[in-house]
Amino acid sequence: MEGPMKAPPPQTHAGNDDNLIAGYDTNHNVDMERYQREVPLWKRVHQHSLTQMLFISVQAFCGPAIADAITGLGAGGLATPRTSNIRFAIETSIEAVFCLFGGVLVNMIGAKWGLVIGAISFPLFGASYYCNSAFNNQWFLLATAPITGIGFAFWNVAEGAYVMSIAPESKRGKYLALWIVSRNLGQLVGGSINLAKNASSDAGGGISASTYIPFIAIEALAIPFAFGICEMAHVVRSDGTRILTPPKLSHYDETKEIIRTYMTKVVYCCAIFIIWSYFYNGPWSTYLALYFSVRARALSSLISPFFCIIGCFALGYVTDLKGYSQRRRAQFGFWLVIILNTAVCIWSLIMQVKFIRHDPGPIDWSDKRYAAAFLPYFFIQTTGPLAQVYNYWILSSFAKSGQDNVRFSAALKCIQCVGSAIAFGVSAADSSPLVGMILNCALMLASIPGMWYITDHTPDRIPADVIAEEMEAEERRRREEGVEHEGLDKKDNTDVANVHAVTVLA
Repeated sequence: MEGPMKAPPPQTHAGNDDNLIAGYDTNHNVDMERYQREVPLWKRVHQHSLTQMLFISVQAFCGPAIADAITGLGAGGLATPRTSNIRFAIETSIEAVFCLFGGVLVNMIGAKWGLVIGAISFPLFGASYYCNSAFNNQWFLLATAPITGIGFAFWNVAEGAYVMSIAPESKRGKYLALWIVSRNLGQLVGGSINLAKNASSDAGGGISASTYIPFIAIEALAIPFAFGICEMAHVVRSDGTRILTPPKLSHYDETKEIIRTYMTKVVYCCAIFIIWSYFYNGPWSTYLALYFSVRARALSSLISPFFCIIGCFALGYVTDLKGYSQRRRAQFGFWLVIILNTAVCIWSLIMQVKFIRHDPGPIDWSDKRYAAAFLPYFFIQTTGPLAQVYNYWILSSFAKSGQDNVRFSAALKCIQCVGSAIAFGVSAADSSPLVGMILNCALMLASIPGMWYITDHTPDRIPADVIAEEMEAEERRRREEGVEHEGLDKKDNTDVANVHAVTVLA
């Protein structure tokens, strides 16, 4: 690392704006000696990539995880799954529409404010189920679906961009594992509440209305952590680098970039895999609601996250393996996900066929059939999230900047919501989870050719990091030649980016 700079580098405003980071060595690296000397400790801690990932993880804990915990009660804890499935179909359809061009919206207002908008909508999710259970007003449950759909769209696009961008290259899998584990820790807390409130109910039906009150309180805690998020340009990674963030484009140009992103091979080859990785929620939630007692469903939301935590860190270890190229690690991770999910799908289909032939009624945890019936649900709650983590990891492997990750995140969430809407729509139309399970298996098989191609063409390193290093080297060369600190002009930046663009997937 070179010594402290005599002048701030271009487009960083070092020393002129207290809200920006002092001491960038170039557009990519941070002069850590100057940074530690000039920036207060509290701000360095706040801007650190791990701190920001923890802030995101807390929000994931309070928002999506609690929503998943409510879903984990089986149909949101309602006595019958139909209304909840209709609500999820509406919500995810609206979310898909807003995610379609969510990258434009998030890049316009900034990822931080996308997270704030989303966090404000979180408590409404739990409140809609509380009002349904306490006052039996299904209209409110359905009427709030578009609002929470829009809120989750903003939050998920911004969240995805953050988790795909802020990790150091060598720790990306572990950072993603930390994030997905936080979602499951939320389910763990939610499961504890569920079980405490419903431990005495060994029959079927809906859960106690008071169960939702702690959920609403936890969902509201996401709001202050959303305000604590830094913009991506201000984050300093643990390895002394920052996120490559080119100047913002006009709304028209950003829309063109979003459309271009949807047309890249990396997106449409991953599309079926993305749909499949979220499709399981519909049929398996219906499976839990139809065949298990209230307290057995509450127990499921408590114990389901445990193995997922182990599995996610195991996948993070595989995708961060030292001594292997990014392409080889992509192949290892993909086949690990497919093999595990294949085993769970076969087991689930066998159990569902048995239940169609002989309806078991509400299975309680004291029933001798409980273990065999519950384990397929338990394992799908592990293998499904593994596929979701892999989605973010593989797409971020192709990003050329932080803005690219916003666009990839918007595309991912849009496609994911389409899959979820179809899954819950199928579950609402068909009382048996069998059709949804068969579709889930078919989607998994159909996703293999496209993902096989993508993993075989994964770049050996993240393009954004390679581009940033080239920009740093060019800037250093200019300084050594005595050129004034004018930075790379637009043409220079474009030329460098084009050299390293993954053209085979463009």
